Amino acid sequence: MATGNVQAAAPALAVDDQAVGLREAHEHHLTGVTVAALCYARANDRTFPGSVDKRGAELLYRVGDLKRWARNRPRAAFGTTDLD
Repeated sequence: MATGNVQAAAPALAVDDQAVGLREAHEHHLTGVTVAALCYARANDRTFPGSVDKRGAELLYRVGDLKRWARNRPRAAFGTTDLD
């Protein structure tokens, strides 16, 4: 039975090591985070992961790093605004 668990974990690790652009990350891995939010975070969030490669002019990021960032990013409390 342990063999089945190891095989199931291997594809997830391979995906997490994959380098993707922000649009691809949104479309396939972080559907709850908009491309605009990813671009804003890249420019303004010091905790946003650094790029690992480049494809033409597009910066590429490790999927696992982006998932970790998305899981840990602060979110505003429900019902609050900056206008208060």
